[in-house]
Amino acid sequence: MHHRVLEGFTRGAAKLAVNTVVLSLREGYVALIPFFVLAALLSLVSHWLGYGEASSFLHFFTSLNAIVWGLFPVVTLLSFTYYLAKNLKLNTIAVPILVLICFCTATQYLLFFDDGSVRVNYGGGLIFTIAMPIFCCYLIHRLLDIRKFKLGPASSISLFLNKHLNLILPYIIVLVACLAVFPLIEATLNSLSNAFNSWVVNKSDGAQLALNVIGTHIMWFLGVHGDTAQHTTGLWEQRDISDSSVYLNSFVMVGGVGGMWGLVLACFIHGRASYESSIAKLGAPLVVFNLSEVMVYALPIVFNPYFLVPFLTVPLTNALLSEMVFSTGVLSINTNATNVPWFMPVLFNGYLSTGSLGGALWQVVLICVNALMYLPFVRANSRHNISGRELDVLIKRVSAGRQLERQVEAQFARRDNEKIAQQKQLNRAIKELKHGMLCLYYQPKVCNKSHKLIGYEALLRVKKQDGSIIAPWFIDILDKFEMMDVVDSFVIDQLELDLLEFKRHSFYPKVSFNISPQNLINRRYKRVIRAFSKFPEQVEVEILESTYIDDFIRTQEVVAALKENGIRCAIDDFGTGYSCLSILSKLNVDTIKFDRSLLPEDEHDKAIHLYKSLSQMCHQLGFEVIAEGVESEFHIDYMRDLPVDQLQGYYFSKPLNIEQAIRECATRRRMDTKAARR
Repeated sequence: MHHRVLEGFTRGAAKLAVNTVVLSLREGYVALIPFFVLAALLSLVSHWLGYGEASSFLHFFTSLNAIVWGLFPVVTLLSFTYYLAKNLKLNTIAVPILVLICFCTATQYLLFFDDGSVRVNYGGGLIFTIAMPIFCCYLIHRLLDIRKFKLGPASSISLFLNKHLNLILPYIIVLVACLAVFPLIEATLNSLSNAFNSWVVNKSDGAQLALNVIGTHIMWFLGVHGDTAQHTTGLWEQRDISDSSVYLNSFVMVGGVGGMWGLVLACFIHGRASYESSIAKLGAPLVVFNLSEVMVYALPIVFNPYFLVPFLTVPLTNALLSEMVFSTGVLSINTNATNVPWFMPVLFNGYLSTGSLGGALWQVVLICVNALMYLPFVRANSRHNISGRELDVLIKRVSAGRQLERQVEAQFARRDNEKIAQQKQLNRAIKELKHGMLCLYYQPKVCNKSHKLIGYEALLRVKKQDGSIIAPWFIDILDKFEMMDVVDSFVIDQLELDLLEFKRHSFYPKVSFNISPQNLINRRYKRVIRAFSKFPEQVEVEILESTYIDDFIRTQEVVAALKENGIRCAIDDFGTGYSCLSILSKLNVDTIKFDRSLLPEDEHDKAIHLYKSLSQMCHQLGFEVIAEGVESEFHIDYMRDLPVDQLQGYYFSKPLNIEQAIRECATRRRMDTKAARR
């Protein structure tokens, strides 16, 4: 029974960890850790100045502290919205702006007065910093799928402009929906809050303390800064419970919210080399001053089911045990304890709060108890949860990087040695894409007999920051992690635009390209048809031979669909190890493209006979034959008498960018015109 419950919990936690909303929250809060730490340090400095004699700086830091905490809801709202929009493949500029407008309007976060002044309503809709992005992003995501809301076809205007124009109607609908729904929700929550406070006020001090702790910690767990929510919304109004708030800071939340010193100690006990201990090392200096932000948001505790139970029960346990000790009279709060600031380090605040070493010793006992309570959950988190260390950022030009981030995060669930090695390769690919940009280059294909330009093969390349161009070495690793969809989408979109650019210059070269085989046969072939059916017989999709072998029937169906819409198909890299001669007669493609590895190096190479036999056989079966990798005079002479239709290789040209390819077409046209006149 125990094992079944644990397995069920683990499965549920794993699903929660890769949920789009939870991943977005996690990414958003991790991105805001510098802001959270800055806010906490400003609070620390402003309170420290308030207790010291440096009063000349107090006003400045108090104002700065107020500004930072006043911006807290907006900052968290924008960060969460950005990552949720990114993971839903929405516009990451337009959507956060829309959510900000909805939030400020529906919750009256900004109050405008007749005298021209503007004030921040700190408590206005703080909970909605999570609810508003979810509501807006999913609603606009759904609306964008409705055809009637699209203002124009992508073919008539630029893709970039088309995408933004199609946001207009969803923009208006989402704004109206928010203005209609959220004021009602806020009114309902206020009524519930007032009723709850009326119910709480008649409870005992112990019950109020428990409700205070539970409410604040639930806010923290949901990603809302618990203390801010408590002080700005009026929930769980704190009275003088157990002599003073010093009691709460010193003996209930030892080291900060959730009893952070216990968690830090448990992380260190778990293992020096673990991710958890690394975060504990980063968070410990702040925990010294009872600042919990790093541990809460970086470990994370927010939306992490593995830490929910100890996060709530540790402070409650501390309250119960401390109440027992203090009720016996062994310890008591010192009458001067009100002068002990909340940021006083543990042990020191225990000593000052009670006026004896007993207070410090009791804190040591509580920390040990807390560590034992946290330890099994730290171990469970380490074994089963996705490590925050494994949250990486992948950004690339034309949205590919932004769409891959969520997939990168999800892939870190398994941690065996082989997976770690693959992850290192993936991280390298991510870094390459983050600092570069994808582009298409075009390698000419020429007629074997006349050497006239026939068309191009579109090749994916990466332009680095220094301007150099490199081949996409990361294709295999992205394919292994099933992340090629975004790159394939870029290839299709860019090739569509480039063909329109060729057309604008009155050039109509035949262009071939390839995308991930699995993406092609599963779903992307429809996108290919939409993009290239308007260029009949001009575009050719190159398909790996292994695709036919893996799923022959499905590949035949996709090829048939492409050809029905005027899109030619070719077998790419024929002869690279998957060749199956028995299927040649059954292929419904137009072209066979021989891999460069089949080419003979010289007249003594045995491959001379193989290449000749294969080209003759393919020609007799009705296929066009393309020779790839032609780089020498020997290759030109050898190919001249073979039934090979087209040649491609560095002998004729290296891959060209779109501007160079257009100039090449123009040059070839002038040469052909001059030859015709002669």
